[in-house]
Amino acid sequence: MKHRVACVDVPALPLQLLARAHPAWTELPLAVVEDDDPQAKLLWVDSKAAALRIRPGLRYATALQISRELRAAPVAPDVLAAARAELLEALQARTPRVEPDAERPGVFWLDPTGLVPLFGPVERWARHVHDGLTALALRGSVVVGFARLPCWAIARGRRDVVVLRSAAEEAARAGRAPLIRLDLPPALRDALAALDVRDLGGFLALDRGEIGLRFGPEASRLHALFADAMRPPMQAAAFEEPIAIEAELDPPDDDAHRLLFCIKGALHALMAELGQRALALAALSLRFELELHDAHEERLEPARPTRDALGVIELVRLRLADLRLPSRVERVALTAEPARLDGRQLELFGGRRRDPDAAGRSLARLRAAFGERAVTRPVLRDGWLPENRFAYEPATSVDAPRPGDEGDGALVRRVLSRPERLPHDRDGRPRTEPPLVRLTGPYRLQGGWWVKEVLRDYYFGEREDGALLWLFHDRARRGWFLHGSVD
Repeated sequence: MKHRVACVDVPALPLQLLARAHPAWTELPLAVVEDDDPQAKLLWVDSKAAALRIRPGLRYATALQISRELRAAPVAPDVLAAARAELLEALQARTPRVEPDAERPGVFWLDPTGLVPLFGPVERWARHVHDGLTALALRGSVVVGFARLPCWAIARGRRDVVVLRSAAEEAARAGRAPLIRLDLPPALRDALAALDVRDLGGFLALDRGEIGLRFGPEASRLHALFADAMRPPMQAAAFEEPIAIEAELDPPDDDAHRLLFCIKGALHALMAELGQRALALAALSLRFELELHDAHEERLEPARPTRDALGVIELVRLRLADLRLPSRVERVALTAEPARLDGRQLELFGGRRRDPDAAGRSLARLRAAFGERAVTRPVLRDGWLPENRFAYEPATSVDAPRPGDEGDGALVRRVLSRPERLPHDRDGRPRTEPPLVRLTGPYRLQGGWWVKEVLRDYYFGEREDGALLWLFHDRARRGWFLHGSVD
């Protein structure tokens, strides 16, 4: 029997992720924008937005003029990568051979070979795969056929399961697929439309040599792939089995010292398994199954991937010292998050030899003792409001100091994460303690009309004691606010 291949197509994956993150928006026109900015371009639009003639490529502000009901937000690359990893894991539970498509974020290729004894007929297996998409609150289709891109051409625009009986049926159904659905390069699609070629069958009827001469090698490559004249081998994603070990306590116990002793033995076995796979420990998950309550989970992350069991045990000891479990522990499960070891060496700073990981180990100890967000650092963010231009994220390392020119110290503006309202006198001037002696301004900030307009007049205020404040008058809220100070 000819080799079978299955295509899983989750169309407009970024748009579906946005809808999943904001369920209240599902009844409104929806779009994914490239950035959190009124002039950002739309990347994806749903059918409701398309019906209003809102198209990808429009600026968000322009699209809002068409419909004030439009809801839009960016989908960060890490969110998209996490969703692809989530999809990959779900599909690998149905077949060990899954290849994510490198060009299309919502497309995966599956090998159904050998699964009939486990699932029964191919149709049943395909429905099982489709159920995996539904469980993730994603819409898509599953097509089982004989060639990759013809299967994908059939899958586009569907939300069901299709099992093709023959290569002839596959070619006939794929040939009816409109080219506008197949993500062809716009120049090629427009050129084919000028020749009145609007479906895949018409494209494949053209001579491949002429296609290459007239439209270039990329068009020739696509022709060969859709015609199944070029069949790349499947490169299945690595199927990483979890590295885990369990230890049972008989009788159940809640003493921190005895729990640490139990975890210590399991951890050495876990580290030995990592060593056999040439891996290091990036993070350790601990699951405590309790006698009378639901299981409790903890996660520990060393300063860098390591094989040092004693260092990890010290982190466990610090976490257990502050842990209060509601009942005794019956079983402890340890799961390793593996990573490759790097070859980073010690560096020299300022003529002294220092261990660049020492600060990282100290931060890891603080996180183990006081929680993941015990140590944070400020990072810049894109935003037009001052309070939205920075945030705090957990710090896992300390950057090496960089030599710089010494000179006069620069003024530093210390910005509050949330402006504080100030009282005002009868003349409408802000009151502080000690009082202000001078106001310099205004410096107007205006925007947000695409959601909720903000109009602020910023001032620098000098107090009697010499302190320099940064404050503003909010016209919409009719009040003064302290937003920071200048040192």
